[in-house]
Amino acid sequence: MPQDLPTTLPTAFGLESFSDLLPVRDPIPGEDPGSFEGFRAAMMASLIPGTPYECVIAENLIAIEWELLQHRRMHNVSLRKLIEGAIVKAVVSWKSDEHEAALDDAWERHVEAGEPEDDFKESDFDREAAEAAGEELAARAMSRDPEVQARAYDEVSALGMDPVEIMGEAYRSLDLSVFRHSNMLPHLERRRREVKRDFDALQRSRPVEATVIEA
Repeated sequence: MPQDLPTTLPTAFGLESFSDLLPVRDPIPGEDPGSFEGFRAAMMASLIPGTPYECVIAENLIAIEWELLQHRRMHNVSLRKLIEGAIVKAVVSWKSDEHEAALDDAWERHVEAGEPEDDFKESDFDREAAEAAGEELAARAMSRDPEVQARAYDEVSALGMDPVEIMGEAYRSLDLSVFRHSNMLPHLERRRREVKRDFDALQRSRPVEATVIEA
């Protein structure tokens, strides 16, 4: 007959929780404030570690899962920046052509009116405003609102660009720093499988039902 697991409370070691044995994770700039704490709490509720060692392995597993999410997030941010750049470039080009066409029309009207050539004043192209318009369109093209995104896609298409082709070109333009994020994913996924296997083995080896640790 299996022996009962000895029950050792963290208070016996002057602790409120066995998770106090683990180093406190400091926030990293770029993460959504408080997001890790919520993620960790939800994962702990799902993993339900029952012993101090299970708690340690669960923390390792949570750290790997979080790192996976952050690498995917950083990869996608870089991809969106490249797409934004392509859209801004297209908008600036379109507005520059529009500006040149307007100058040509103004010149023809000036000549037809018999005005002296020296009196014709060319207006400068407002590149800053054109770039701002491109950034605004790119932001709408990546909106979380499907209707806003669909309208932006129509505007992008009107510029002679296919949104899918823009994404493909962005992937082809990814630099080495972005590929590092991509290359980390298989490594982290392998580590996740290994740690989860160890965690599952620990839980299966419990002689009796253990009390879930509030980590």
